[in-house]
Amino acid sequence: MAKEFVTVKLDFDRGIGAKDVEKRYIDKAQGLPWFAFLAPDGTAIVHSTGPKGNIGHPNSADEVEYFKTMLQKAQKHLTDADIDALITSLNAFNKAAGK
Repeated sequence: MAKEFVTVKLDFDRGIGAKDVEKRYIDKAQGLPWFAFLAPDGTAIVHSTGPKGNIGHPNSADEVEYFKTMLQKAQKHLTDADIDALITSLNAFNKAAGK
């Protein structure tokens, strides 16, 4: 993931203005975790609210598929093989966690 993204974590309970960041990209709270892939200018390329709602940590097949779509939309440096490896790793993690 570091090949493509800079991760910024916000504490919604203690971070001043943290909740305002989500409101900048979507009109209602989505539950946590919620995330977005942003362009260098701060515009959202895509966020974790998919066709069926917020995917949070993607567990179900639909959520994992939407996460893959998110990666493909934001893709600049990740190869298709990188994305496939990330999805394979996510599926293995979910299976080991019983999800």
